[in-house]
Amino acid sequence: MRYFIVLFMLSIAISSCSTAYNVNKRLKQDQQKNSYFDGFVLYNPKTKKELINHNGAKYFTPASNTKLFTFYTAYKTLKDSIKSLAYYKTTDSLIIKGTASPTFLNGIEGEKVLDFLKNTKESIYILDAAIDESVYGSGWAWDDYSYYYMPEKSLYPMYGNVLKYNLSDGMLQSTPHYFKTQIIQLDSVLVSRQRKENLFYVQKNNQEEYEVPFITSNRLVADLLSDKLRKTVTLIPNKKDLNFKYIYNQNIDSIYKQMLTVSDNFIAEQLLLQVGKEVADNYSVSAAIKYSLENYLQDLPQKPRWVDGSGLSRYNLFTPESLVKLLEKMYVEIPTQKLLNYFPVGGISGTLKKSYIINDKPYIYAKTGTLSNNHCLSGYIITKKGTFLIFSYMNNHYRVSSKEVKATMEKTLLQIYNTY
Repeated sequence: MRYFIVLFMLSIAISSCSTAYNVNKRLKQDQQKNSYFDGFVLYNPKTKKELINHNGAKYFTPASNTKLFTFYTAYKTLKDSIKSLAYYKTTDSLIIKGTASPTFLNGIEGEKVLDFLKNTKESIYILDAAIDESVYGSGWAWDDYSYYYMPEKSLYPMYGNVLKYNLSDGMLQSTPHYFKTQIIQLDSVLVSRQRKENLFYVQKNNQEEYEVPFITSNRLVADLLSDKLRKTVTLIPNKKDLNFKYIYNQNIDSIYKQMLTVSDNFIAEQLLLQVGKEVADNYSVSAAIKYSLENYLQDLPQKPRWVDGSGLSRYNLFTPESLVKLLEKMYVEIPTQKLLNYFPVGGISGTLKKSYIINDKPYIYAKTGTLSNNHCLSGYIITKKGTFLIFSYMNNHYRVSSKEVKATMEKTLLQIYNTY
């Protein structure tokens, strides 16, 4: 019996080694014939053994894989809650200030802040304060200003800084309602918004919903709040000597899940603004990144170039080895089921809902990252035998169809699922 057990274990080891060898060999062969660049690292966190490494130390444009670093930084800093509103009360006034929270009227948090503002008896004043950097991230594409995935960063965002509107049976509907008079119907639409003003366009007889970022300002926020609350909100000069109290959003897990599962760029940027305020007293993404690299991520195999929270910037550069190291840190520090719940799940949710399916049983829990000509996937795989593995698969600068690249990735990961 002992002989057969040893023989069985030996056959598994040989099969695993063969798979690792074949995957490595195929990746190298593909690199020679393909015009694009790829990297793949597979790691077992329990045995602490690297199983496959193909270009693992090379730098790639990570796209939304960047959000994994944002998540870890926010998780370490903000703990279990985020500040949703700063306020200061006098006998007849309520003075409020934004906290860069991404949640207000954005379909994430409950009615706590809204009810607080509706029920106050005092006159409401909002401070004319701002974040400590540009509303757009370094390296963002300027001509993406009208696309839903690139709203402005701000200190007091409302509605995710995005206007949603559509024509329903010829009737124009918009959220927020405030912008309705600034939406123009045209026979054909080339752009959905003017670049430098909040003037929007909708195509006649088109039933689809438009989601378009709006240009925000504290003047606009005061007007939007006045419209929503049905009471006057007055903009006043910033005051820095007030002893603010805070309303907290306690459901931070749902915010993390939203950011990672549907790859929400706005949440990612706003969370790093909040981190910057906590660690450097500046609403600054760059301050948050600097702190994280020096205090949380100083042990990465290769130091990344990290410039934004969302991964919209092509200036970002990370290696597969560094992504695997980050994912290992998360695996060690966060209970496994809680950790996996944050991620898109193959065949079930988010950006992986239509891929990585085996008999309705999930085996991939991972974050996608996509920009034009770039697609990455980093996360966890639970194999047929129940082995828990960490991987990072990065593809840059391809000119072929993204479906072709994704098919190759799925083939590789399915081979790993069936072997280890």
